[in-house]
Formats: sequence, structure tokens, C-alpha cells
Amino acid sequence: MEQKPLVFEGSKREFYEQDGKIYCDRRGCPGSEGLRDHRNGVPICSKCAVRTAVGYISKDTAREHQNLFFNATPGDYLITGITAFVVSLFAGFFIAQLFLFLALLISAPAGGVVSEMVARVSRRKRGRYTGQVVGAAMALSVLVLLLAWFIGFARLNFISLGIYAFVAISVAVSRFQLGLRI
Repeated sequence: MEQKPLVFEGSKREFYEQDGKIYCDRRGCPGSEGLRDHRNGVPICSKCAVRTAVGYISKDTAREHQNLFFNATPGDYLITGITAFVVSLFAGFFIAQLFLFLALLISAPAGGVVSEMVARVSRRKRGRYTGQVVGAAMALSVLVLLLAWFIGFARLNFISLGIYAFVAISVAVSRFQLGLRI
């Protein structure tokens, strides 16, 4: 017996009814037993529901709502990555010259400086993947410093550079995380 997909206005996904439950096209969906998105009436299961202050919404609706907060373009991601790489390269080189205790004290503010420079250069535009781009660029700068140390181009304290990598990257990436979770 072939099932016809159910159509709900406001949803781009397909739904099927079986055994009195409505199943969506997501894998592992336990099926909706009457729970609906309060914004558009789409049936949602407990796994696909996102709790808000006024009721439950689907993950798709939550993602559409999150898109209102993001205004970065692909060019902004490029500028973000280049800025994070250059600033992190200089900060990492400076901190890798220090003793361990000083590296531990200065790494967190250095991560804050990197994130502030990125925010200013990108004119405070926010993108869904800005944190990941900043983290990848900073990790790449640490790898470049490790390569410089390995070939003998620069004398660095390896442990201080490792402290910088973990602490500063964590601080910089956490600044760009948006509080909405889906």
C-alpha cells in the first residue's frame, strides 16, 4: 500500500501517517502524537521539538528564525579568516616566546583581542559559521608557527604555543557563538 505524503502549509518536509501517528522524513523520528508547531501548525515529534517561551516549534522554524540574526556574506567570511590568521600569527609568536605561567595569563586576553579585531574588521557582521572560520584560521596560524619552529626559522616555547592554541582559540570562538540552540 503506497502512502501519499501529507502536505502542511509552512513546511518544506514530507509527512506520512501510519498507525495514527504522523511521521516526518527525518531518520529516527518517533512520530507526532498531537504535538504541533505553534507558529504554523506543522506536526512535530518530541525529538524534533524546540522549546520556546510561548510553546514548541519545529527545528526548521527555529532555523528560519535564527537566519534573521545573520547578515554576513561569503566575502565577510574571507575577511574574517584572513584577519584572524594574521592577528593570531603575531599573538601566537609573541606568546610562544614567554614562560608557561605568563603564556597562561596572556592567552585568554589574546584570544579576546583576536575576536575583537575580527569583529571590527568585519563591521560587526554576524554569520552562522563565523566562529568556525575564526577557529580554523587561528589553528592554521598555530600550525604555521609549528612549521617555522620545526624547520628552525623561529625559536619558540612549544608548551607555551600549545597553551595559546587551546586557550586563545577557545576564547575567540566562544565570542561568536549565538545563544540559540537547535
